[in-house]
Amino acid sequence: MLENMEKPLQQRIVGAIVLVALGVILIPALLDGSGYKSRHERSIEIPEKPVLPTLEEVKVEPVALATPVDTRREQVEEKKKIIPQAPIQSWALQVGTFSQEENALAFRDTLRKEGYASYVDTESSDGKKSYRVRIGPELEKDRLEKLRTKFKSEKNINGFIVNHP
Repeated sequence: MLENMEKPLQQRIVGAIVLVALGVILIPALLDGSGYKSRHERSIEIPEKPVLPTLEEVKVEPVALATPVDTRREQVEEKKKIIPQAPIQSWALQVGTFSQEENALAFRDTLRKEGYASYVDTESSDGKKSYRVRIGPELEKDRLEKLRTKFKSEKNINGFIVNHP
């Protein structure tokens, strides 16, 4: 029974080989290559060099400015005088005061590891130095209020908001 099934398979394979061989032989003979010629053999015409007028022949009229530069500069200066520049107010949350710098730096580093932007501010009073650990600065006081309540509830730290110099 295997011999009977192998013979049709062999015939199909031989037939496929014959068809591929015929295709390889006949297809190039049928195609004359006109597509190749039309894509690669083009005659390119280059136009002659255009004649342009010289700079002496070109007459340009001066353009009037809408507002002279000096006048515009004066207007800007006047607006600066009218609008007073208010200083930017920033805030910080003071979360600790230490008498030893090492303790303040250690607490600052702990806060930084937790992801808070913290710093140590030094103050001298009566010949004694104190080291204040602060978080900030922030432009929005509300953010520090929320942080202060979080520190009070989670860490039992009573911080207070101060002006950042």
